[in-house]
Amino acid sequence: MPKILVIEDNKFLRETVIELLQLHGFEAVGAENGQVGIQLAIAQIPDLILSDVMMPELNGLEVFAILRSHPATASIPFIFMTGSEIEKAIELKADGYLKKPCSATEMFRAIATQLEKPKITNPKHQKVQDNSGKENLSLGARNQKYRLEMASLCSQ
Repeated sequence: MPKILVIEDNKFLRETVIELLQLHGFEAVGAENGQVGIQLAIAQIPDLILSDVMMPELNGLEVFAILRSHPATASIPFIFMTGSEIEKAIELKADGYLKKPCSATEMFRAIATQLEKPKITNPKHQKVQDNSGKENLSLGARNQKYRLEMASLCSQ
């Protein structure tokens, strides 16, 4: 069962995402800020990280940079969930981006895309993939028939 770390300062959103992940067979753990997120990522080495950008303590951009520089966490797929700082997140070339508000379907597609990639065990050989193209930001828009609208899920 893949483990996903959700770093989100909005308690309702964090708990909702964790509940949805658990309902879909994931092990999910939450962090209320970037500092706690880094501690959990290093201690538990999740299979994937979903992180907000605007947070107290350390923001998501700082969390991303710190985790990419740590050998144990450098190759963990990292998906930003943000409503306002998408341009800064794209510049960092994370593994994925979800623009708030997003649907549960978009979130699960982004997760599946990352978990289906081959794992890289040596961070020195890690390729940073740019998933900032418009097609990756609006996957749900291309599949309206299958979208489960949950705007409140990813709203701040």
